[in-house]
Amino acid sequence: MINRRTSLRWPTATLVVGLSVAVAWGIFVSGSTRSVQAQAQAKKPAAKAATADILTETEIIRRVTDSLDRSVKYLEGVQIRDGSPMDGAWDDCNAPNAMAILSIMGRGHVPGRGPYADVLERGKKYILRTQEASGLFRSKRIPGSGPMYSHGLTTLCMAEMYGMDPDPELEEKLRKAVDLIVRCQSKAGGWRYQPNPSTQDVSVTVMQVVALRAANNAEIPVPQQTIDNAVKYIKSCAHPKGGFGYQGPAQRPPTTAAGILSLQLLGHYDDPTVTKALEWMSTLPVDWSTSGGIRYYYYFHYYAIQGNYQAGGKYWNQWHPRVREMLLSRQRDDGSWDLPGGSEPASVVGRNRVYWTAMASLILEVYMHFLPAYQR
Repeated sequence: MINRRTSLRWPTATLVVGLSVAVAWGIFVSGSTRSVQAQAQAKKPAAKAATADILTETEIIRRVTDSLDRSVKYLEGVQIRDGSPMDGAWDDCNAPNAMAILSIMGRGHVPGRGPYADVLERGKKYILRTQEASGLFRSKRIPGSGPMYSHGLTTLCMAEMYGMDPDPELEEKLRKAVDLIVRCQSKAGGWRYQPNPSTQDVSVTVMQVVALRAANNAEIPVPQQTIDNAVKYIKSCAHPKGGFGYQGPAQRPPTTAAGILSLQLLGHYDDPTVTKALEWMSTLPVDWSTSGGIRYYYYFHYYAIQGNYQAGGKYWNQWHPRVREMLLSRQRDDGSWDLPGGSEPASVVGRNRVYWTAMASLILEVYMHFLPAYQR
């Protein structure tokens, strides 16, 4: 089993619904040692859009929850409805579907009840229909060079949903998906584009690690050897001066955020490679651009905010107010988000608004800790 800093058990749907957002916010924003005002002043951002004004906790709660309510409403409105050949999907790639479901649950909505019960059920059924006999959740449209990106995100989504939904088909297919990840680990300890144990890179590996952590939280066993080998591989990509590379030591923002969170979720919170990487990442700009080499914008910020939250202290205090204010200032009137220019190929920007919106929402939802993956 994964070595965790604290013993986490998968919360029931009742516990998730019953959480007080105000209490949750007090725990997450304060960092247990500093006030909201102190956090807002901890580090002055370079860009005006990222300025974190001194706000009361009540005002922060209102602004973020209003934003997330709008994004969930947007996602509901653009889901493909009954009668379509892609019934329940937002896209013909599983990644946007998985992240949309996660972002709705991350706002506190659960399967089987409430205003978004049907949305979640349609999304779940669509994803489950895409699983092959091997256990792979294969998208109709395979992103990039292979299916393991979307398989990792989809397995994470199904693992998070499993704790709230007793559907036997969901459990069976989740276990098959986890078994596939375990089987496809390379000899070096990582994962690559294709569902076979060939080569590896950090960007695919982090998605499998997060999925395995969620599965472990859901009491689906993960072999210790799988964990140990993953730790060894991620560490092999650490740069001596801080940061993680794509397939070896380097200082790249997206893979640095991915490497940090991978080792944290594998139980190595205080490893020297994590500390050095956090220090290096703290020097990167937080603004609506690709400055500082921040390509794959939402990918970077999705893992970066989680890594800073897991680290806590100065890292969390200096990072999250700037990200929060930047995203709130960039939300569209319809509740969705776009993407900074230059972050992704122009051919994918327009058609992936569901993905960007779900990712931006998940970044903001780290505060709310409804999803077990967002707990320490």
